[in-house]
Amino acid sequence: MQTSLVLAAMLAAIGITYWRPLRRVRRALGFDYLISTGHGFLILGYILGLAFVSHSRSLVDDVGPIVAFVAGWVGFATGMRFEYRVLRSVPLHAFRVALWPALGAAIVTAATSVVLLTSLSLSPNQVFSASLVLGAAAASSGPTLAAILRGRRAGRASHVRPLLNMIEFSAGVDDLLVLVLAGLAFAIFRPEGHPINHFGFLGITLGGGAVLGLITWLFLGGRSADEDERLLLGLAMLAFVAGFAAWLKLSPVAVSAIAAMVLANLPGNRMDKFFSAIRRVERPAVVILMTVIGFHISGKLHWIVFPLVFVITVGRLAVKHLAGQEVAGVLPEAPGLSTTPGWADGLASQGILGLLIALSLFQIWYDQISRSVLAAVAIGGVINEVLAPWLLLRLLRKMKPPRYSLVPKGPL
Repeated sequence: MQTSLVLAAMLAAIGITYWRPLRRVRRALGFDYLISTGHGFLILGYILGLAFVSHSRSLVDDVGPIVAFVAGWVGFATGMRFEYRVLRSVPLHAFRVALWPALGAAIVTAATSVVLLTSLSLSPNQVFSASLVLGAAAASSGPTLAAILRGRRAGRASHVRPLLNMIEFSAGVDDLLVLVLAGLAFAIFRPEGHPINHFGFLGITLGGGAVLGLITWLFLGGRSADEDERLLLGLAMLAFVAGFAAWLKLSPVAVSAIAAMVLANLPGNRMDKFFSAIRRVERPAVVILMTVIGFHISGKLHWIVFPLVFVITVGRLAVKHLAGQEVAGVLPEAPGLSTTPGWADGLASQGILGLLIALSLFQIWYDQISRSVLAAVAIGGVINEVLAPWLLLRLLRKMKPPRYSLVPKGPL
């Protein structure tokens, strides 16, 4: 009964938030961007959590299947963007430059988290699992802000388009590193009492996702099946992939993303309508997950949440800035991309993947430390999203348009 009441309250609150008459209020308070990224619903879920003060393992287990399915949906939407046919046109050097800030932030955040969490006398598996999750959250960047600015006046100038393209490209490529860290966190570092076979579960994460992606492609390929039947089969397989990962205590995001990568790179167009449906419903899925995360973090937290928030905000932004400075420069082999000094400041937006992985950590461990890790990622995400527009707009203002002279210099 409590679970039904909580879900009904969440859905009602989400509906009210999207209510048309409230748009002016959101705009006046500056909440439009947080609503578009979904982070505003973290605050909404937190308020609901305070209203329903009873947090129990049974409630987490009841909501678990919904969370796994929606997390798998978002993971699938992430993985299907990695088409080899498109990515092969980008030079390898551009990939290295795009990944460098995320790699630096992940290494520094994970290493610092290991030191902080080790002081709490936790088991090694929990320390390393939580640290990898925090590293994944630090590596993750959201492309929403750059995509929004490209359609507005501030991003239409020809001299800023390559920079926005690079920020959006880097945020997308960073997801690969996030998925790798998620796979390692849940496959290798497992709770006590669970079956432990490090390479076995890592193989299941990679091989299981790939095999399920191939099976989905086969299911969508029947000659007699129409588009609606293929769509239903695809959604059924998505639910199965997410449930498969949750059942084995793996990351639904990582396994679903791997399945989507395989499906996106197989021949034919049988999956087009399925992919289109995934894109259309991705936003409501994010809203539901954000609200659930906000509800969970309203429980009792450990003091470790404060230094972790500092690491995931100040430390993350500083490392990304410094790493971006190291690789700033011209990319002659990729004329549509630009890395001007300070370009990594545009990666301040944290995105959604890191939050989903932290939510999976909480679903599996369900203790005060895992709740605090989830809270640190959530609070840090809100802070980073508030800072992201200011940092990116400041970066764009520093960029001056090139001056062209019609008079040749030097002697005639």
